[in-house]
Amino acid sequence: MKVIHRQNVPFRTTPSSDKVNRLSCCCRISELMPLVRQLHDDARTRAAARQDEQHQQAA
Repeated sequence: MKVIHRQNVPFRTTPSSDKVNRLSCCCRISELMPLVRQLHDDARTRAAARQDEQHQQAA
C-alpha cells in the first residue's frame, strides 16, 4: 500500500484550524480484504459475547 501527498505545495494552516493535509492512498483491494475480514471477525466475536452476556443476565 502506498500513501502519497496530493499536493506538492506545503499546506499551510493556522494553529486553531481543524484542516489536515490531503492524502491519496493507492492500494489494491486484495491488500485490504484481509484487514476487512479481520475487522468483521472481531466485530462478530464482540457481538456474540455481548449477546451471551445479555442472555446470562436475563436468566
